[in-house]
Amino acid sequence: MKPAALLFLWLIFVPAVFGQDCNDGDYECQIAAYRNSEDADSIFRLAYALGELGRPQEAIRAYTRHIELDSKDAAGYLNRGLEYSKLKEFKTAISDFDRAIELDPTDPDGYHNRAYCRGELGDHKGAIEDLTTAITLDPADAEIYYNRGCNYDDLGDVTLAFGDYSKAIELDSDHADAFFNRALISDNASDYVAAASDYTQSIRIDPTDPDKFINRGNMKYALGEYELAIADYSSAIALSPKSGTAFYDRGMTYYAIGNDKLAIRDLTRAIKLDPADADAYYYRALAYERTGRLKRAEADRQKYESLPATP
Repeated sequence: MKPAALLFLWLIFVPAVFGQDCNDGDYECQIAAYRNSEDADSIFRLAYALGELGRPQEAIRAYTRHIELDSKDAAGYLNRGLEYSKLKEFKTAISDFDRAIELDPTDPDGYHNRAYCRGELGDHKGAIEDLTTAITLDPADAEIYYNRGCNYDDLGDVTLAFGDYSKAIELDSDHADAFFNRALISDNASDYVAAASDYTQSIRIDPTDPDKFINRGNMKYALGEYELAIADYSSAIALSPKSGTAFYDRGMTYYAIGNDKLAIRDLTRAIKLDPADADAYYYRALAYERTGRLKRAEADRQKYESLPATP
């Protein structure tokens, strides 16, 4: 299951760089402009630019300087908490989000980001409480519903998770992860038609993830639509040529339709990529047996029996 995504704060304003020929996204220029600043606003801009360039430790130091000059600014604590989150210092981040919420309890971003950290620490109930508050403050944000769905999923409450993923999709029809996670729930409930439909939507939005094609292929296989399954596994292989799972699944599908030659080819490739895949040996043995290659079938069967069961 895909984890809840870290919400990076989009500032209410994108500060201009007065007296400097810097574009809004030219963070190197902004760092040079504000490096020696002494006022709180300029140091905030410096910290933000450092964070945007992936320099969280420097950003934290700059936000700390900003907070020392303006200890009542919720945005300073919120953004510093985000930088701590990038470093996976979640308890420290939560302390900053606590302070940001105390200073501005009407801003959903404080609750949303604290929820992310709580979820990462395994406190999914606490995360759900924060996300529910965030939804009250901003009921039109699809990402909040998606992240709450992830936390319900982690607690095993798939009914509420499904409802939140559906709400996220209602608010954002291009939310690839919400479609994917909802598909997983339908998949696990053996609702293969619904799962295939949601995987298709997720692929429409982001066709670069081989797992989506593998999962949709599995649904097509379960529905007996073998040629469509093969097409999906082939797409996964094109995206990830070293995916043993995709070769195994395509080999199994070729075996199911009686194409033993291609089944053996793909299962052999799966074994090369994952020599501990016991099931690949088992089904290659069956394919060898059907083609009359009994010695090879027996060798694969013995190898299968010597390996631990495939998880």
